[in-house]
Amino acid sequence: MARMELITRTERRRRWSEGEKRRIVAEVGVPGAVVSEVARRHQVAESCIYAWRRRFDDPGLVPVLIAGTCQRL
Repeated sequence: MARMELITRTERRRRWSEGEKRRIVAEVGVPGAVVSEVARRHQVAESCIYAWRRRFDDPGLVPVLIAGTCQRL
């Protein structure tokens, strides 16, 4: 007779707070850090870390005023 595994409950998706996401992304930003190791340590998919990093690093469009650029030659 073959062995059969019975799964009695489903595991719910984990939800991370904004602060937790930022802390995990900050860990990846440390020189020498490896995304796969950080992901494994926090039990999160690498793709989540990459997505969070893109979201937090992208400031969007920021207006910039450059002073002193209108000079006569």
